[in-house]
Amino acid sequence: MIQGIYTASTSMTALAQKQEQIANNLANINTTGYKQAGLFTATYHNLLKDDDNRVFANSVNKVDEVFIDFSEGTMRKTDNDLDLLIKGTGFFKIMADDGVRYTRNGNFSIDKDGLLVTGDGAKVMGTEGYIRVEANERITVSDSGEVIQNGFSKGIIKIVDFEKPYELRRCGNSRFAPLNVEAVEEKLEGFVIRQGFLEGSNVDMIRNMVDMISAHRNYESSQKALHSQDETLDKAVNQVANIR
Repeated sequence: MIQGIYTASTSMTALAQKQEQIANNLANINTTGYKQAGLFTATYHNLLKDDDNRVFANSVNKVDEVFIDFSEGTMRKTDNDLDLLIKGTGFFKIMADDGVRYTRNGNFSIDKDGLLVTGDGAKVMGTEGYIRVEANERITVSDSGEVIQNGFSKGIIKIVDFEKPYELRRCGNSRFAPLNVEAVEEKLEGFVIRQGFLEGSNVDMIRNMVDMISAHRNYESSQKALHSQDETLDKAVNQVANIR
């Protein structure tokens, strides 16, 4: 009976975490470069020790892993020369206040020093350092990421990738960093830079809404099961125990 309460409560905990992930996905549906997340749950079986051939006595559901879906998001046209999109795999490499970060958010601008930067001032890195341009003069970015202004090359935006499946952690602002500090950047080919476009989030609203409803119903079922177990235990302790 105690095991039944434990099983129901662990299931509710996993479902609550799933709801949090879904809510975060939906909250970022319009965030440039955002990648939706999900949960893998695992069922742990407790076998009866007196007979290896007997079925399991009970099982417990727990969150096994939180994963990030790195599939490409929707392409959104902006016609802004400083908005860039990576068609294919890879990340922009930037230097933020907290160190080197990687992002698919190509919503860039030019700071007072003429450097290509993100919205919060993180510097966009090129293959040979930072990208510096003249302010108030149009720039053109080629498919390979070369920044051209007044007919002169100002550098090539550095696009990097990592071994798949990705082992990256979120750093906020649609940015990532390797879980392993010794992770090696891979040379990337086959990508295309699209100027005047941004990559939207890859959140599937319909799927997330369906998952949210399903998780909510399963949570309610586990909650009722827990209450039922609790009531049964209460009767066993307070009523059956008083029978003389």
